[in-house]
Amino acid sequence: IWISILTLIGSVVLGFLLYLLTKSKIDTFRYIGVIFNEIVFGSPLIVFIVVVYYMIWNYLPFESRLYGGVVALTLYMAPYMKNLFEGAIKTIDDLQFQAMTVLGFTKIQQYRYIILPQLVRVIMPPLIGNLTFIIKGSSLLNFIGVPELYNQLTFIQYDNFLAIEGYLLMFVTYLMITIPLIRLTKFFEKKVVS
Repeated sequence: IWISILTLIGSVVLGFLLYLLTKSKIDTFRYIGVIFNEIVFGSPLIVFIVVVYYMIWNYLPFESRLYGGVVALTLYMAPYMKNLFEGAIKTIDDLQFQAMTVLGFTKIQQYRYIILPQLVRVIMPPLIGNLTFIIKGSSLLNFIGVPELYNQLTFIQYDNFLAIEGYLLMFVTYLMITIPLIRLTKFFEKKVVS
């Protein structure tokens, strides 16, 4: 759960920065954002995790596999969060942007007082959906040796020679985590529509 929460927070922040990069008037920033999007959308999650961990994280002075896994998941989820912000901002009427310009709001004031408060309401359902994806995707951190749920239950099932029961326990545990999140998503969707 902590892996997923850290990843969610990090990917929301990084996704918003990525959104700002892709909307930048500076070509270099915009191209960096677009290229990063293409790399992530063109890579399977497991391949991305392995590449980030073994080809980048291993050469940094950090030893924690857990944080390396969180960084890999965060980088992978950032473009998805960027798309979430992009879609949510499209729901804001052009007249509001014109009004902010007429009233002399700076870009920071526009985001702080007008845009972000409206985005929170629209973003909640897909954000919870992304959290569900992160929780399920965190099981792939097993491939870099992170002691997460899948990894721990695998050790337990091999110690007790209960392979089928272990996978059944994993299945039920993931359902117990994700089904309430899916229900919460539907609740927020109804709130947004009403």
